[in-house]
Amino acid sequence: MRKIKKLVSTLLVGAMVSVSLMGCGGSGSEKSTTPTVAESKSDGGKAANASNPVAGKKVAYIMIMPSATIFQMWKDSCKKLCDALDVQFDFFFCDGDFNKWQDTIRTCASAGYDGLIVSHGNQDGSYVFLKGILDEYKNLKIVTFDTQFYADGEYKKLDGVTQMFQQDKSLVTVLLDEMVAKYGEGVRLIKVWRGPNYNSPFDRREEGWKEYEKAGKIVTVGEVQPLQDSVDSANTVTAAYLQSIKREDVDGVIAYYDMYGQGVYNALIENDNMNGKNGEALPMASVDIDPVDITNMQTRPDVWTAAGTTDWTLNGEIAMRLLFLEMAGEYDKIYDPATGETGVDVVEVPGTAIKASNLKADSNVENLGNVAGETYGNLNYLSEADWMPKDLIHK
Repeated sequence: MRKIKKLVSTLLVGAMVSVSLMGCGGSGSEKSTTPTVAESKSDGGKAANASNPVAGKKVAYIMIMPSATIFQMWKDSCKKLCDALDVQFDFFFCDGDFNKWQDTIRTCASAGYDGLIVSHGNQDGSYVFLKGILDEYKNLKIVTFDTQFYADGEYKKLDGVTQMFQQDKSLVTVLLDEMVAKYGEGVRLIKVWRGPNYNSPFDRREEGWKEYEKAGKIVTVGEVQPLQDSVDSANTVTAAYLQSIKREDVDGVIAYYDMYGQGVYNALIENDNMNGKNGEALPMASVDIDPVDITNMQTRPDVWTAAGTTDWTLNGEIAMRLLFLEMAGEYDKIYDPATGETGVDVVEVPGTAIKASNLKADSNVENLGNVAGETYGNLNYLSEADWMPKDLIHK
């Protein structure tokens, strides 16, 4: 097939909107303050014992992003496991502000928390910052999510810290598999992302794309690069790009982030040459999922055909189990479902393709396990110990 390389970087220059970021929300009320040392000090709790080495401990989940349905699912799962093991649990959302994320971690560390799950840290600054925190608070245990460690252009490790990720590569390849199954090898696709070195999840997803491209399973027709992380920006640049191509020259679109996917979906629906009015609709798929995505997939399954995701409820439990094993000193029990190995410091959760054709009228983000494959919500992905069996909160 003919390979057309197009890189769209629109000439649109939007006025930058200055957004006053709110403070971190937390501890159930999601109030707009970070925790103070005084209000966060432990009340002593219950002493840890051999049968439950984390009883009476205090932990927190600190997410750099604003609250969202999938992050609430994560938080609720963490709390359920903490309740089962008599651990105090707090949570904080930091509205996309890396400085507030750092401030919240620093405050929790000084307030005597025993363990922290910290999520979506900045690639360039997280290593130096977290290393400084651990150097100062030597008894603190940390698990990171979607956070890579780099300094001086090199990948780094932090002793005692487990890095958890979605298996980003598979989040893309499960979608590519669906396109290959429909159109055959050499399927012609448009890629929607922000380009290389924008963030580590996108770069990790790109590994799957490049692998399939090199193998001849897919052909890259072009790239669309939103100028901002917004539905409107993705909509604008995609709409402009669609004006430059013919429907018969492309088979599908893959968005590396579902926010971009929502913009792509709107652009396709608004284009009569791509929405099914004039010939076959151009199908798309995206990474990640939220309620809007599910509604769009239910409304036009011929357009938004699939989403690559993981079970965010199980993700929260996986992460908290990793933290508890660190706190108990049982690093040898940390399990990676992507490789089947134990005693590791990197854990990846395999992705699942949620097909629009499988969704039911009552499908939502919280019950996708009813329509997803066996890789979604698989309890075998959980790390366990005698005092923390896999079925602890799944009786």
